Amino acid sequence: MISASQLRLPYGMWNAGLACLVLLAAIVHAPFANADCSTPNNTKLTVNLPDYPFWRAVAQHMEQCGNVSVEYGFDAATVEPDPGKPDRNLGSLVGISNASLARLAGQNLLRPLDDLAERYKVLLHPRQLIRHNGKVIAIAVAANTKALVVHRELLSQEGIETPATYDGLLKAAEKLKATNSKLFEAPLTLAYKPGWNLTQEFLDQYLGAGGTLFGKDNKPTVSTDKGIATLERMKRLGQYLPKDARERDGAGVLNDLMRFTAPMSVTWISSVGPLDNPAVSRVAGKMQILPAPAIEKGGKPAVTLWWEGFAIPVSATVEEAEAAFLTALEGLDQDMLATHAWEALWLVKDYKPGRLTKEVLSAIDAGIPVYPDSQALNLLRRALNDQIEAVMFDGRDPAAALRRAEDDYRKAARELGLPGF
Repeated sequence: MISASQLRLPYGMWNAGLACLVLLAAIVHAPFANADCSTPNNTKLTVNLPDYPFWRAVAQHMEQCGNVSVEYGFDAATVEPDPGKPDRNLGSLVGISNASLARLAGQNLLRPLDDLAERYKVLLHPRQLIRHNGKVIAIAVAANTKALVVHRELLSQEGIETPATYDGLLKAAEKLKATNSKLFEAPLTLAYKPGWNLTQEFLDQYLGAGGTLFGKDNKPTVSTDKGIATLERMKRLGQYLPKDARERDGAGVLNDLMRFTAPMSVTWISSVGPLDNPAVSRVAGKMQILPAPAIEKGGKPAVTLWWEGFAIPVSATVEEAEAAFLTALEGLDQDMLATHAWEALWLVKDYKPGRLTKEVLSAIDAGIPVYPDSQALNLLRRALNDQIEAVMFDGRDPAAALRRAEDDYRKAARELGLPGF
């Protein structure tokens, strides 16, 4: 069960991943029998969803139930507070993520769903229940997180143990580098493009090491031994990346893997599907997808979980709320999965993961921490961006860089009037 006071899912950043997410036979299971909507809807519903491929698949099946009007392009993260209209109409159902949950819930714009979740629990998986302040406030639909991707045949051929920790990943990269193989250019590829990608690498590893981002009153706490150790580890990893690693985002990493430019990576599960497509991939059928490495032996994967789901605004009537809830579940049924299982890493009850997703979904269920999105963290990310880039590529001292990032954060927090400043 996901605790939602922490949350966010980078579907907005999945532009490359979702565009090329074709998991093909790797996760498409045997087709289900076709069936019409089992719960016809007699209540007029207005549904506002982000314009992502997987949401269009869900909406198509919702519309089969009747009386459903869908608008695409909704971004709950941009809904600004309006004291003059605290109960403004957001329709019958909205698509949200952990990038937007706190914003809407903080404005009291979302209806608690405990009663509906209990009434229809047979149709839900426990991992779908998103809680905020102890109440079910949303239903998770799909997830994204990073995973370890390795060329299992190559590692086996070289007698290299599959890494379970970052130390293991460094050792495996060193052994591959020592082979002087002409098969690949670099033993490892990671999304080290400065800005969002590089800072996310830091946050995943830092939180995975047990680091904390903030102390009392939103004061930043990254200039610690764990923060310094994270940057130093990232620099060591950088020694095994392609020469132009500074240009690598998620799409670039996928391209490295498909072309066998590099045989190992820690990258987004949303983008791994094409690896098994022989039409575009030189490594089809040869890659193994596992939970991301931990920082210490026996620890949890050093990654964060992002989710996308639906919520019901307080503007919906009691009748609308139940109708919207049921109709959304109709849109997430076996019929939809039969055709669209490859669209996302689904969290819904009937989803049966295949070879490329099974291990990662198991890790999610075992408790990957959810990305702790907040206004404070967004400010901290901006403060970290330039400093982490300078450490990775310009030789800046890690301790000094993190202290500078904290200073920049405090200045921005004061200017914004963040609580505690």
